[in-house]
Amino acid sequence: MTWIEVKAGFQSGQDLSPFVDIFGDFGIENTLEEGPSLTGCLVNVDGSPERIEELTSALKNAGALFVESRDLVEENWELAWRQFFKPRRIGTRFVVRPTWEEFGSSPGDLVIVLDPGQAFGTGDHPTTRLCLELLESADITGKRVLDVGCGSGILSVGACLLGAIDVLAIDIDPIAVEVAKENRALNNVSFEAVVGEGVLVYETKWDVVVSNIISATLIRLAADIRRLIVDNGRWIVSGVIVDNWPDVLRAAEAAGFFLVERKNEDGWVAASFKC
Repeated sequence: MTWIEVKAGFQSGQDLSPFVDIFGDFGIENTLEEGPSLTGCLVNVDGSPERIEELTSALKNAGALFVESRDLVEENWELAWRQFFKPRRIGTRFVVRPTWEEFGSSPGDLVIVLDPGQAFGTGDHPTTRLCLELLESADITGKRVLDVGCGSGILSVGACLLGAIDVLAIDIDPIAVEVAKENRALNNVSFEAVVGEGVLVYETKWDVVVSNIISATLIRLAADIRRLIVDNGRWIVSGVIVDNWPDVLRAAEAAGFFLVERKNEDGWVAASFKC
């Protein structure tokens, strides 16, 4: 059996989530993001060349700069995929590693074990890295943390390792919530993970809310999140394309937040607000 690898390239800082959905529409549920590119694979069977042509057209019509494909032999596939995922240090204390890689941690290191899968968030994307860095600098020991749009649960795991006493992870995608639960067990931490849309169904107040989601959703939820955060609490946001940052900042300030820290990487912005 062989596989066909499809790689699409994009402009730096471009929102890749619509293209991940396009890959998914063609049965490619797992994609690898490397800089401004996405790579996915499907089994080479009768009709595959035609599907590759359709996928190529769909990606280009949606704005991909280029799409290329090549055959892979199955026996080399797993090793070829794994070579992209190595232990990665994030911030001062966090290290994210896949299950198949060992890592000699140092005193004070917080190691998150996470394999690439169907939910966003492996530490390989700038938005996730920036969020973890801002979490680390937020001093959340003993705090209550709400993770809105939890994806793989990596930020919830990170919050637990940093000493948060109560963590709730929510996502509109049931698959993401199941993955978050799996990663909770893999890292031997404790947090609740639930399927949900919006945030006001939770009447409790939170010390920290972290949201690695698209700009439009951050803007829409800003006022609701302010009502959920205690006075002097913190809202950490990421997933913001640099061109959208002024709109996100405006919405946050209108909701009663003020900017504490901003980080940039590869055309993405993450920020920490207080109220």
